[in-house]
Amino acid sequence: MKDLVFLAAHQLANAIRDRQVSSTEVIEAYLSQIAQYNPGLNAIVTLDAENAITQSKAADKALAQGENWGILHGVPVTIKDTLETKGLRTTSSYQPLANYVPKQDATVVARLRAAGAIILAKTNTPQLADNFQTNSPLFGRTNNPWNHKCTPGGSTGGGASAIAAGLSPLELGSDIGGSIRVPAHFCGIYGLKPTEHRVSTFGHIPELPGTPKTIRHLQTIGPLARSVEDLRLCLSLIQCSELRQPEVMSISQQANPVSTLQSYRYAWSEGFGDIPATAETKATLEKLASSLAALGCCVEQHNEPPNFDSNAVRNTYLNIYNFELGLSQPDLTQIQQQQNYITALSERDTLIATMENFLSNWDAWLCPVVPVPAFTHRQPGEPIEVDGCEFSYLGAIGAYTTIFNLTGNPAVVMPFTQSQDGLPIGVQVVGQRGSDMKLLEIAETLTQVTGFFQRPPGY
Repeated sequence: MKDLVFLAAHQLANAIRDRQVSSTEVIEAYLSQIAQYNPGLNAIVTLDAENAITQSKAADKALAQGENWGILHGVPVTIKDTLETKGLRTTSSYQPLANYVPKQDATVVARLRAAGAIILAKTNTPQLADNFQTNSPLFGRTNNPWNHKCTPGGSTGGGASAIAAGLSPLELGSDIGGSIRVPAHFCGIYGLKPTEHRVSTFGHIPELPGTPKTIRHLQTIGPLARSVEDLRLCLSLIQCSELRQPEVMSISQQANPVSTLQSYRYAWSEGFGDIPATAETKATLEKLASSLAALGCCVEQHNEPPNFDSNAVRNTYLNIYNFELGLSQPDLTQIQQQQNYITALSERDTLIATMENFLSNWDAWLCPVVPVPAFTHRQPGEPIEVDGCEFSYLGAIGAYTTIFNLTGNPAVVMPFTQSQDGLPIGVQVVGQRGSDMKLLEIAETLTQVTGFFQRPPGY
């Protein structure tokens, strides 16, 4: 089958089920692609080739005997190295965990296995998933397949690079400030940050194995893929209540009716707060809004909700982030006092209510993902340049993503166009809390305007 490694995960699942291709052939095709391109990308850090081949043969045998393991029967997937995988090294790029082999799967990993998926490999991440670039002290730097001189983003940078280059059809990542969405944008793929507490984070590092749960807010786990359909399929598998995390919401499995582009109301923004997007990025959002308007859609520009101060959001976010992450990592200095944390949680409640009130009038909010396309590798903390002006590293990269970690809204990243330098520019599509499946239906209809995944040149 032509271009096997660039088929979407749901297409692979159908082809395996219909006996058009075997799981073994699929695994071998991906192993060949990894062997050819991973040395230049360093996206895959722990490859479970032998076990994957063994499982693929078992999957083919089972199917021949009329046994179906699930909707992802025999389909390979990759897992960010922050998620525990039973019997397979999980390090979170943290030296004390360099040889850590978990005895159980993270909940989301277990659910993919239960659906018949085969864990092919673990993907690179910065130390404890704490950077917008992917440069691991254990495994080294991951490169962007569109330009090896550029970062794929972080912290799910290895996963995004792997998906874009055809090293994997589906990746499980995590997002506490943009760690799914920034890499998806930089690498020209699709990514979903689900509503907070829609998906279990049990088995994610940090926290460190065996330590109490301290990260109660901001953090989510979600998929990266080459199609909206794969995001929807993966979310349907990993969302579920969790006895070990009672805050995880119980989800109705009712399907949303498929509607037309004109069925929805769209707000759009060219940026938030005092950190502007590049002219190219602004033009991308304006082009999308104009295209929708020309098709008869209801579209209005809103750069932020009324009474919502995007510039103040970052302090509230950091008060929660630093306190909870500090508690989870005893070797780090806790830099925020408890009172600041409690105040930040109260501020967060107000911001959530303000955001939900705004989004009650709109089915989707179309926003930039990052003010810039992928930038060249650099030391963390070095300024980010936006059309000739320098802005702080963390403030600029996370300017448009951390907002939605703080408010807990679901957000889909979709590839749309390319910069003058040939780098992807994506769009962030945001909806009300809990509207994940509806938001994915909207994203699917938006592909009529945005188009679909394009592989990087040379792959």
